[in-house]
Amino acid sequence: MTPKVPHGKNDSLASQKGLVAVEMALALLVLVPLLLLLVEGAKALGDYSSILSASREAARMVLRGNGDTTGAAALAQSLTEDLDGPTPEVEVTVDESAKTVTVKVDYEYQSFVAAPAEGESVYEGLDLFSDWDGKLHASTTMPLP
Repeated sequence: MTPKVPHGKNDSLASQKGLVAVEMALALLVLVPLLLLLVEGAKALGDYSSILSASREAARMVLRGNGDTTGAAALAQSLTEDLDGPTPEVEVTVDESAKTVTVKVDYEYQSFVAAPAEGESVYEGLDLFSDWDGKLHASTTMPLP
């Protein structure tokens, strides 16, 4: 018996049947995690931008009040109420000797990919995030007049 050699276009295409599906499956193994990482990174940057903006606005409020911190923490919390998860922790301190006000906002980041259970990290298996406590920290220090 002699081996069959493809002689036409149809024989060549028949031998490649399903190859596109295999290539697509292999490509998706790389592209889907990459897309999820991109979306997660964009969400983290957006959340950080929100808490940084809130800390700046609260510090400006203290400046306009000549060092009066009344309502600054409430302002920062109201500016971040659209974020997922618990209300951010806000700390407002006035340093009289240095004549500065510092507003710190700490927010427990809520993952887009999966919401973690109490005390559980979504990124536990990745060494990249092993030192991260799951919180975003923003701080603004401004001089008092």
